[in-house]
Amino acid sequence: MRTSKVLYVTIFTLVLFSGGLAVWLHYQKTGIDLLSFTISTVGLCIALLALFIAVRTYTSIDSVNNISKMEGNILDNEDYVTSLPELVSLFKSEDEKLLDKELFESIEQKLKKESHTAVLFADTLQYMIDLIVLFPAVFNASEIDKNRYKKRMTNILKNVDKQRDILQSISKGNSIQITESIKLLKAVISYQNFVADGNFNIHSDLLHVRGPILRNPVTKTIYHNYLGLYYNKKGMHLLKCALMMGSKDILSIDGLHMVQSNIDSIPPATIEEVSMYLRSACEQFDRALKISSEDIMWPGFINYNKARTLYFLSFISSSTESWEKVMDDAIESRSRLNRLIDEILTIDRTTTIKVINTHLRKFFLYQEELARLVKVNLLISAKKITNNSTQILYKGTNLKNIHQEAVNNLFSEIESFPTIRAYQVKISEILIESHDLPS
Repeated sequence: MRTSKVLYVTIFTLVLFSGGLAVWLHYQKTGIDLLSFTISTVGLCIALLALFIAVRTYTSIDSVNNISKMEGNILDNEDYVTSLPELVSLFKSEDEKLLDKELFESIEQKLKKESHTAVLFADTLQYMIDLIVLFPAVFNASEIDKNRYKKRMTNILKNVDKQRDILQSISKGNSIQITESIKLLKAVISYQNFVADGNFNIHSDLLHVRGPILRNPVTKTIYHNYLGLYYNKKGMHLLKCALMMGSKDILSIDGLHMVQSNIDSIPPATIEEVSMYLRSACEQFDRALKISSEDIMWPGFINYNKARTLYFLSFISSSTESWEKVMDDAIESRSRLNRLIDEILTIDRTTTIKVINTHLRKFFLYQEELARLVKVNLLISAKKITNNSTQILYKGTNLKNIHQEAVNNLFSEIESFPTIRAYQVKISEILIESHDLPS
């Protein structure tokens, strides 16, 4: 832009100088007739006009190249990682509504003011993909209007499509990463919305994403993790339909007991199809784990998803991998992540350690508590409650050897995420009924 301005000023100066020189020569009466003067002046103007058009063409081509070039874009960066500490430090709202506002405004700001070239637009897309893991912190919270959330997210996705169309109308260029990243972003948001509504019959949007084309490790991790979740939900949907479970939570103790008690009544053809989906899910989770082995956040999510899948797979096929070991890895990863978040949010270390209790912190604590409770649910449903030689560990404590009050004191109540409370109440009741705990 600065170069083109210099060229325009230079051309304008030359025009003024040439015109002034011609007029001066004409009035000098040095034998230059009017016809020769006119022809020369017209020729000079035509030449200068041609120069101006050539300069405009050059600068336009240069501008198009700057807008559409993709060299060095973040979506092609094979060493890219999400900076979770940066995100935790950036979004410090203690209220879910304020976090909702901050998340949307940050995305809308980048789309509006930092996406006018292909490289900048790729940065914005990667930023939105990085935030995928934080979206459930908003729409799973108790005080959030889900309809308003969905409406605003839909508007953002429309603006993403609009910006993509503008860039492609200038030059398609190397836009394959942008196209596939947008498809992935839409598919994941669609999946999250379905799950938030309690719908297991997930659409096949993720199957339309050309995963092998993706280069960015974070993008590939998200693709394989959510494709694994897609297969998991398809298998679980078939299982719930076969057992006529309706809206019952399949991970609750009652839901797990229903699966165990009636698994033999499911037709072999359905069992085979469920097994196929669950094995495909585990394959995708393994790929995601391999890609994200150095990440501090994603293994906790992926292993949790894989452990649940392995548990149900153990009912219907010979699975050699222990779901319990994988779940322990998930809990360890989530616990380690929460210790890191507390380090980031610690503001006073002089006398007593003070940690800012942001909504994101509550969300990740909720994820850890959820994994711990689901593990206990699975152990109880596996009849390990009646096996005196088996421990049911929760935060390092054997729940079978302590009083009811001590059990309840161990449980964590996470403000804004009350969904785990039903699990805690049921676990406490089951332990009392087992007579291993005195009431």
